[in-house]
Amino acid sequence: MELKKIFEKIDFVNRYRSICEKYNDFDNSMDGNNRVLTQRVLDLYKYKNKYFSNGSFYQIKEEFEDVEFILNLVLKQGIVETLLYIKKEGKNVKPNGRIDFLPEDLGIPYDRLKYGLPKYSSEKELEEILKVLFSIYEDIKTEFLKQYC
Repeated sequence: MELKKIFEKIDFVNRYRSICEKYNDFDNSMDGNNRVLTQRVLDLYKYKNKYFSNGSFYQIKEEFEDVEFILNLVLKQGIVETLLYIKKEGKNVKPNGRIDFLPEDLGIPYDRLKYGLPKYSSEKELEEILKVLFSIYEDIKTEFLKQYC
C-alpha cells in the first residue's frame, strides 16, 4: 500500500516540522511523567484512550471495517513521541512506528535529526502540539480509508 502519496497529499513533512520547530525548547521542557496533566489534556479531544504503564504510553485504537488505526503517544519528560500503526485485514501496513521516522522510510526528504520530537513546557503547549498531531492523524485516516476502503 502506498502511504507515500497520502503523506505528500496531506503535507505531513511541513506540518510535523512546524510543530517541531515551534515546540523545541528542551532546556525548559516539563519534567517527569505527570499522568494527571496528560490525561486532562487528552480528555479535551474526542479519542478514547488507554494508558499502558509498562511502556508509559497512551493508546488510541480505532477500527473501520477491516482497517485498524493505532496511535501511541509517549508523553513524558516534556517530549511527545508519536507512533502510528495501521492494519488492513489484520496485516501491518508498512512503514509504521515513530512518525518522525516515517518520511525517511517512505523516501520523502526529512531531517529527523533536526526535527525529531516536539517538546512541551506547559499544559497549553501540550494541547497545541496534540491539536496538530490529531489533525495529521485524522487526515491520514481519511485519506487511507478513501484510498483503500
